[in-house]
Amino acid sequence: MNFYDDNFGWYELGPGDDPEETGEFYRRTQAESVWKKCSGCNRRVKIKRDYAYCNACADKREHGFDI
Repeated sequence: MNFYDDNFGWYELGPGDDPEETGEFYRRTQAESVWKKCSGCNRRVKIKRDYAYCNACADKREHGFDI
């Protein structure tokens, strides 16, 4: 089972991962997130209140790309 959200991207379960624990983390993250416009791509995304960028834009910034 895999999950996706705009905060962290894909939650991919590997060998030994507990699907229930990962699912709970996903549900908690979604509950703490709000709809807002990403400062990088201007898409409407569901991210944590203190985040300015979606996962895709945050990854680009971490790798030195100008967004």
